[in-house]
Order: sequence, then C-alpha cells, then structure tokens
Amino acid sequence: MRSVLLVQGRSSCSPRIGGSAAAAIHDTRTAEIRQKEVSAAAGRDHDGVDRRCPTAGNPTKIHRTGRARSRRNLAGPGVPGADPRGGGKPPGGWHTGRMPELPEVEALSGFLAERLTGREVARVYPVSVQVLKTYDPPLTGLEGRTVTGVGRHGKFLDIVADDGTHLVVHLARAGWLRWKDKLPDEPPRPGKGPLALRLRLAEPRGAGFDLTEAGTHKRLAVYCVRDPAEVPGIARLGPDPLDQAFTLDVFAGLLAGERRQIKGVLRDQSVIAGIGNAYSDEVLHAARMSPFKIAASLDEGEVSALYEALRETLRDAVRRSRGLVAGELKAEKKSGLRVHGRTGQPCPVCGDTVREVSYHDSSLQYCPTCQTGGRPLADRRLSRLLK
Repeated sequence: MRSVLLVQGRSSCSPRIGGSAAAAIHDTRTAEIRQKEVSAAAGRDHDGVDRRCPTAGNPTKIHRTGRARSRRNLAGPGVPGADPRGGGKPPGGWHTGRMPELPEVEALSGFLAERLTGREVARVYPVSVQVLKTYDPPLTGLEGRTVTGVGRHGKFLDIVADDGTHLVVHLARAGWLRWKDKLPDEPPRPGKGPLALRLRLAEPRGAGFDLTEAGTHKRLAVYCVRDPAEVPGIARLGPDPLDQAFTLDVFAGLLAGERRQIKGVLRDQSVIAGIGNAYSDEVLHAARMSPFKIAASLDEGEVSALYEALRETLRDAVRRSRGLVAGELKAEKKSGLRVHGRTGQPCPVCGDTVREVSYHDSSLQYCPTCQTGGRPLADRRLSRLLK
C-alpha cells in the first residue's frame, strides 16, 4: 500500500517562510492530507485494490510543489494528448494482463496436481523470509509428507499434504511459479534475486518448483496452515464465479444495493472471488457495459447479460489455459484479451479504438462504441486535480 509523504514539522532552526510560499506549502499539505484520508477510508483487499473505485491507485501523484504531474505523461499510448515518448508508462498501461487471476490459477493448480499428487516433499527452502506469513506449523513440517492434492481459492493456490497441512500461495502482482524437472543440487542462498521459495520433491529426484517475484514491490505471500480459512484473504472471499452454486439469483443479490461502480464491484474479492483488473475489463466488454455504471442501477436484463458474460469469459479463459505448462500461461492470457492492455488498438468487435482511464499505478481499458455509446470516459478525479 502506498503512503503519502507528509512533512510533520519544521526544525527550530528552519528559516521563516514568506506569506506566498507558506500559502503554497499549506495548499500542498492540505492536498496530501486529503489524499491520505481517501486511502485510509477506502477498503482495500489483499491485492491492494481500492474497493470503492474501479481500479487501484490514485489518478496522479501530488508533488511537494502542489502541482499535478502532466496529463501528457499520464496518458497511455493511443490516447489523445499522450506523450509519444511514452511519458513513463509502459504500452497498454501499467497492468497488461500479467497478474494471475482465476483462469491462470485454476490452470496452474491442475498443472501442479499432475506433478505433485502422490509425491513426497524432500525439502522446502524459504529463500526470502518476508514472503512467509505464518510460523506454525513450520514449513519444515512439510518435509517427508506426501502431497494429496492441489486446489484453488479465488487467486490462492492450495497444496495439501497427507497430514492435513496446507501450503497456500498468493502470487500477487509480479509473482510466478516455475516448474523444473531438475533443480540445482546446491541449496539456494538468500539474496536480492527474484527467488522467494523452492520446493524439491524426493522423486523424481531434483524435480520441483521455484516461487519467484520480480521487481522491488514484494507482495508474494506464502502461508503454512492447518486450515485454509486461517488465511485472512481466503476467509473473506466471496463466492467462486465458476461454482455451480453461483447462480443468476446469487449474482443479482450481490449487486443489489451496491452503490459502487461495477468495475470495482467485480474486482472486490469479498464480493466475487478471483476476478482482477484484466478479466473485469474483459467481462464488461463482453457485456457491452460501461465500467463506471453503478452496480445497483442495473436492470434485470443488464444483470442477466453481465452474469452470462462473466461466466462465459472465465470459462473460455480456463479452457484456453487448461493443459498448458506453467511457463506458457501468461502468454496465453495476454493473447486472449480483447481490450485489457490494448490501448490504442482496434476493438476486435467493432473496430473502434480501445481507450483507457489511467490511475497512478493501474488503468482500465474499454471500447467506447461497444460499452459507452461512443462517448470516451472522463477521468473525473484527474480532471479535478488539473483545474
């Protein structure tokens, strides 16, 4: 979770500041405090998702001068006013469909089930201690145990041992699982590299997997528990959209009374488990619905269309991913997306240009013709800051 840098006070030897400069600093501090209050008031899930907004993050950074970052630098490629040099944002926005969501984790659980079930765990190496969120039972308790199954809870992987211990993994934004038929013989050494945890099987000798996480923002999480419900993120998950019990009536009940934008509701893990930034964009595009539409305002026909789009989009993604090796899942996800991460490209349905709404560290993509009656969506929070 980001924090806003606040100047708490001034040294007693600091020079006195003149009236106009003091006023500017006062305005800056006021903006920073309001920004912090908004973040604190917003309910955020374990992925850092702002549950009151359609996507995570704030629309722009407030610098100490009180000036907002240039809109040209915030606009994504293909958006009017975008800096042709890129302006600090990668093509297609900050999120380009790489975070594992329900379809990828479902396929990954099937991949692991074929390779782990019935096999004995030889060693578990917690290379990065910070990824381990529990201490009882210890990770070493898995050594010598036999894996009896692999499952999924929303975006969480669940590896089950024969003594009832669960190794639960949340890959977060930049984490991934890399299967190897032959791991190095030498135990991994802690360091600044991406390796976070290694699990080695007794047989076939040397086989196992590495958990890795790229970047500097480390959010990958590993839990060793007796019951998956001991993991806070699992305990508060909403219903699984691929479960047979997830009916149209259940879905309608979840949306009733929701005064948030539908994009944010779909991403809220406590409402529906497993949907993130990418597939919420895809579901709304398939349903021909604006991401800014208020969930409670949907009529019966719109709720039904959204339900069908949600189920079919996720089922299709699972079908495409099933049977692939772990290393191919990210590429498959990206190739199957129609609008997410495709800012500036033609919509595959109508040919209109895919647009985006940008935030500080994320973005949403949509097709104006398919979803908003041809009208581009305004980033109202950004517009207020630039007035």
